[in-house]
Amino acid sequence: MKDNSKKKFSNQVKSWIAYDVGNSSFVTTVVAAFFPIFYFDFWAANLDKIEAASYQSFALAVSNIILLFTAPLIGSYSDISNSTKSIFRNFILLGVICVTMLFFIKSGSWMYALVFYAFANYFFSASLVLYDKILVLIASPDLFSKISGYGYAWGYLGGGTLFLINALMTLYPESFGLDSQADAIRWSFLTVSVWWLTFSIPLLITFKDSNVVKEKLGTNTFLNSIKNVLSTLREISKHKKAFIFLVAFFLYIDGVHTVVYLASTFAKNLGLENSAIIIGLIIVQFVAFPATIMWSHIGERSGDIFVISFSIILYIFIILFTTQLSTAIEFYLMAALVGSVQGGIQGSSRGYFAKIIPPEKSGEFFGLFNTFGKAGAFMGPLLVGFFLIYFEDTTMALLPIVMLFICGGLLLMKAK
Repeated sequence: MKDNSKKKFSNQVKSWIAYDVGNSSFVTTVVAAFFPIFYFDFWAANLDKIEAASYQSFALAVSNIILLFTAPLIGSYSDISNSTKSIFRNFILLGVICVTMLFFIKSGSWMYALVFYAFANYFFSASLVLYDKILVLIASPDLFSKISGYGYAWGYLGGGTLFLINALMTLYPESFGLDSQADAIRWSFLTVSVWWLTFSIPLLITFKDSNVVKEKLGTNTFLNSIKNVLSTLREISKHKKAFIFLVAFFLYIDGVHTVVYLASTFAKNLGLENSAIIIGLIIVQFVAFPATIMWSHIGERSGDIFVISFSIILYIFIILFTTQLSTAIEFYLMAALVGSVQGGIQGSSRGYFAKIIPPEKSGEFFGLFNTFGKAGAFMGPLLVGFFLIYFEDTTMALLPIVMLFICGGLLLMKAK
């Protein structure tokens, strides 16, 4: 007899999904929309646009490079010290504080803005290392893919809902008792902090670490964390398909993240109005919600590799399309295309990886998966930054990202 209770989402799982609703506001309102807009119009208004864009790309790259080297240690340290919840909570609080600080930074202080932006991005991404680990601890392996898809889908809807409110604040500031668009954007940063923290509370309440006695924290704990990371790397090298897939994932998901992080910067440098950029980003969120659910069903019938491969091809087309993009209507079309595949490639990647790893090692392997996925987003921003400096042509900015998708797609075929 089947255990139908395993098919139901527990309160912990629902709380886990709720955190995606909360943290997605950082990606939508801060990363994808208002930080780039405010950065160019307010904090870096005295800088050349190409110079300002390259600084932003490098700040993002440095943040993600640091994450690349620390994310495995975060997961391993939390295992050994049995402190997943406390570290997770601290990363959330630090991320919320950094976003809040954006409200107080004065005009022309572009360096302070980039510093707090980079730190906020780091703490946000570091929290996701433990967030994905928690999924392994609270759900059965047969539900990983489904819960993962629901998390992405509801994250798009939740982040999109707050972003819609923030967009209305920005477009009609007087209706919200605000003096200007600049005030509306500054207050939007505060709403993200409150939203992110509020939707974190259910998971922080329902999730508890096991009662296993913690190792006494100190130098040995840190050294043992490093040993655990090396051990997991040796273990995954024995599983050729999983290892090849991780390298492929590292490449193509870097391209996905770069498009998300720099799309608004790209549009801003093309001279599009802030209202057009905001409308385009709203389109991304509300197209992504149903599209992510649709791709999860297609993945069940046609396979995750089909979904990922098709998404890579479409992303290449999107980037080539950006070289000809010049109007708001074309930007809206690009936004709809990105929204239609963004959740699918993320959900199918996590679902496929769950199927090719040994179940008894799922915790360790998903730790690496998260590391490759969240910390891999540094090559794209670096390539874009150097391209902007060398060519000084905004329309060519995203072109080098094509190579990440091509290389990732070719390696993916070897992991099939």
